[in-house]
Amino acid sequence: LAADVLVVSGGVSVGPHDHVKPAFEACGVEEVLWRVQIKPGKPMWAGRRGSTLVFGLPGNPLSSIVCFCVFIDPALRRLQGERDARPRIVRGRLAAPAEASDGRTTFLTAAIRRAEDGVLEAVPTERQGSHMTGALGESDGFVVAPHHTPHLEAGAEVDVLPL
Repeated sequence: LAADVLVVSGGVSVGPHDHVKPAFEACGVEEVLWRVQIKPGKPMWAGRRGSTLVFGLPGNPLSSIVCFCVFIDPALRRLQGERDARPRIVRGRLAAPAEASDGRTTFLTAAIRRAEDGVLEAVPTERQGSHMTGALGESDGFVVAPHHTPHLEAGAEVDVLPL
């Protein structure tokens, strides 16, 4: 906790296996946020002790990657002086239909390539789910399926988070 930023991966959960929150609390870290409405990554935790930012990521690799891209990378860029640091999301279009499953904003693994017309085109991998880490090897990033749009048609404009 003497550094500018501390990131812990694993041990953040939504049940009895959440060991990070009580450990940080015992060290005087003030909780800033916990449980975000994204999939994968819901149990993400963030806090602060003095000027130190503290992040607790879920142990699932896909959850950790999504949370890093959406929360930690912008925070690090902000600390380096980037005034308007945000997730590196760009516009693209779906080359195949996609489904979000449960009302949360869902980050779907996807192969991303530039189409002949110059637009980024995203093809969601066949296997989806936070436990499908092999799908990440087939991916160049994520399609962002908004919480209010459970079904996205091929050709739809979407947000894309390239890796």
